[in-house]
Amino acid sequence: MSKTKTIDTTPSLKSPKNWLQRLKDESWEAELLVSTISIFGTLQMFGLIDWATNKFINLLDPSQYLIGYMIVFFGLLAISILISMFVIHFFLRAYWVGLVGLNSVFPDYSVEDSAYSKIYTEKILAILPKLKDSIQKVDELCSVIFSVAFTFLLTYMYLGLFASIYLLIFNLLSEYVNSYILLIPGILLLATIFVQAIISLIANLKKNKEKENLQIWNFRIVKLVSIITYGPLYKSILQVFMIFGSNFKKKKSLISLLFIFILSGMFVSVYQMTNTNIPYLITQESYFDVTKSYSSYYKSENNDANFLLSPEIESDKVESSVLKLFIPIFSHEKKIRQEICGSYIEDPNKSGLEQRTERRAQLLKCYQKYVLIYINGTLTKVDFLRYEHPKTNQSGIICYIDLSNLKSGLTKLEVKKKQDKKDITAWTIPFYYISKN
Repeated sequence: MSKTKTIDTTPSLKSPKNWLQRLKDESWEAELLVSTISIFGTLQMFGLIDWATNKFINLLDPSQYLIGYMIVFFGLLAISILISMFVIHFFLRAYWVGLVGLNSVFPDYSVEDSAYSKIYTEKILAILPKLKDSIQKVDELCSVIFSVAFTFLLTYMYLGLFASIYLLIFNLLSEYVNSYILLIPGILLLATIFVQAIISLIANLKKNKEKENLQIWNFRIVKLVSIITYGPLYKSILQVFMIFGSNFKKKKSLISLLFIFILSGMFVSVYQMTNTNIPYLITQESYFDVTKSYSSYYKSENNDANFLLSPEIESDKVESSVLKLFIPIFSHEKKIRQEICGSYIEDPNKSGLEQRTERRAQLLKCYQKYVLIYINGTLTKVDFLRYEHPKTNQSGIICYIDLSNLKSGLTKLEVKKKQDKKDITAWTIPFYYISKN
């Protein structure tokens, strides 16, 4: 009876160049390709932050703008850090390819074949690292960047999504449940994170590292907070954190690289924030300066706008005797209208079309009560029409203002939204009127 010979195809782990090592050696091409694609893809994510910012401005009550600001700003920071990582990785890996190419031609420095004097060459070589050491160090830096980058991305994606869903549920239920009750989960989460930070700080003191009970409690609360804050991704994210944390003393240079990423990401995010409406979430008062004229007030100078924060007229120079004005109406203003005008009461004796017509007529009458128009300080009565802005697709109202009785000169248009006899928002839009009379 013949014996069947079994061939073991499993790569030998004892071989000097096993499958994992070969994968490491050959991964640089894929890294360069992925890095290039990642730079392009991450740049597109700035548009997502801009979209989310405008959604928060439209949907959230101004009292919740600070929460929206934190979500979108940290999202912008995370994306900026990602871009910084991928750009740095691309140049480091390109530098590594150059070093490997040089090493294949010139294995090491040479004193005998140097174009310079022997004394000068030896002095210079004394302050330069070995070529193979540089290749290994740059390769380590490049390999680390990808794990850090995607850990940042996964962490923010879950936290941002979790915070946004919680905020959405809070607003949906706030009409039916007391706000203090809805805040309890958020308060408990913050309290747990605070306790975890304190316990971790105490447990990592040198004198406490051998205290078993303290370390066990530290493990338990870190695990609990990680499950809550990272969700189903908590093991993957903790794995990366522990790889860095457990090798901290061995590779301190790699840890310091993280601070370079964060610092460069902060510079990118601060610059990029000026191209979004994020500052509006925390500094709305700076958008209502009566001594300043904003380009966003005028359609002729507002060609790049994708979301209007203020009313809009055609131009800062008006020659027509009729002025067209668009006023954006944000979704969160629905509560204001209900407080001022109440909700529409349905009449079962009327058809759906009749009730829809009456509901829209009531809505226009309500706009008359809380949206006020002034020309040079004089209240002006206008008729509103519902309107969808053709460029930004925002819902709002338009009106036509008669200027025929005005004299030529600088004119101030004031648009005020009022609630309980107080101005919620008030814009002063200057324009120069040229009378044809």
